Amino acid sequence: MIVFVIIGVCLVGAFLFWVLHEVIQSAIDNSTLAKNVQDIRNHLIGKGTQQETAASGEDHEPCPGCKHMVRKTDRVCYVCGLALRDWD
Repeated sequence: MIVFVIIGVCLVGAFLFWVLHEVIQSAIDNSTLAKNVQDIRNHLIGKGTQQETAASGEDHEPCPGCKHMVRKTDRVCYVCGLALRDWD
């Protein structure tokens, strides 16, 4: 009899743990922070970004960090924040 009670308590505990885990995971997945982290991840691996086309190829060059087109006079890439040149 005690064995059945112990098994029942363990099963109920495991079920409650699973439900609580799913609720917390759902809240995390739908949070703004999770969306921001996913956007950063996609940017770093190159998903969801499109190459910008420059009006004049002579005025622009690809950023060495993210490959977006930046002006040759830009100090910092406006997409990834990479310092492009040292300006004294």
